[in-house]
Amino acid sequence: MEWSCRQEIEDALWHAARQQLRPADLARKPLLRAITQRTALYTTERDELAAVARSSMPGVDLAARALFFSVADAAKISIPLSELAGRSCLPSGASWKVLDLGAGAGAMGLGLLSFLAEHHPGLDVQIDAVDLDAAALSIYSGAIDAVGSSTLDLGNLSIRTIERSACTHAAREGHYDLVVLGSMLNELSSAERLDLGTRAMKAVAPGGALIIIEPALRETSRALHRVRDALVGTGASVFAPCTHSGASCPALVDERDWCHEDRAVVLPSRVRQMAQTTGLRDGGLKFSYLVLRNAPDPLVESEAGIAALRVVGQPHRSKGQRECFVCGTGVGRRKLRLLKRNRSSKNRLLERAKRGDVLLAELATPPPPEGDRLEIAKDQKVTVLRPAELLD
Repeated sequence: MEWSCRQEIEDALWHAARQQLRPADLARKPLLRAITQRTALYTTERDELAAVARSSMPGVDLAARALFFSVADAAKISIPLSELAGRSCLPSGASWKVLDLGAGAGAMGLGLLSFLAEHHPGLDVQIDAVDLDAAALSIYSGAIDAVGSSTLDLGNLSIRTIERSACTHAAREGHYDLVVLGSMLNELSSAERLDLGTRAMKAVAPGGALIIIEPALRETSRALHRVRDALVGTGASVFAPCTHSGASCPALVDERDWCHEDRAVVLPSRVRQMAQTTGLRDGGLKFSYLVLRNAPDPLVESEAGIAALRVVGQPHRSKGQRECFVCGTGVGRRKLRLLKRNRSSKNRLLERAKRGDVLLAELATPPPPEGDRLEIAKDQKVTVLRPAELLD
């Protein structure tokens, strides 16, 4: 399956940017250069990110963030939303209250609207967008207005922009159907991450969810895993990506491990052209994420004797075997292997497994000692689920 963000979202951001920025800020060459420079800050030059974020940002950098990164990242939120929808765990009601912390130019909020237009048409959405960057919030607000006037099948849209640090914003407890944090925690200290995550979770209404999305880097992903463990310790329930709700993330045992997604994506027209020119996106939607709720509903249901294992590494074939890293209750994070000689009608679906899938697998009882590979025998049944695609 290929994920996407509706073209109307990109059009809305361009409309808002033209109202806010100078034509020179939107010129092709400076914009492409700013995209390349901003990419370096997000990856190889992360030590300079905080200083740049505190400085007075030129318009062309804002254009890069709004017109490239916000659009390219908007589809990320569709995966956790689809997983929630597949389990009937999205908020009920005809109107949602959304808190967008560290909102920027609206990647998460606009991605949400793209998803709703496709799967929940006519829904009213009220967004509280919190960020220190007034110019980015202005583009976000203008884009919401443009989306409301577009052909997307949405209900009444409203946005309240709050020019304040997400770390100091006092959100009303239990008030929001959905709280989103998009690429925000990685810019904070460990203490700030935990404090913000705790307050964000308290703002979630019964039946709602907190969705956190972070870059797919080892350092930032492992920081998110630590936030996960801490918030589980306060009573929050993990919905995704984990198939287990325990407070200890197996990926933290070995400092080389981390959990992230890599999904196929189709980008809107302008971003696709800019990505091809700069060579900065390869058609993959890479990110780490966490979905927390107040209710203990699992991502997938499994029967007694069946292990629910998330595929956390891209499966590969070599020397007559199929291997992938999996993570789940009772086994932790391990390599799972199906030898060619053990293939059967019961486990053949494992051949099609991809990163992000969930395997419902009959495993040996008791499982092998910790650290040992999990072997699939001929008579062990394996079912492959794609939680984000259950909605379709």
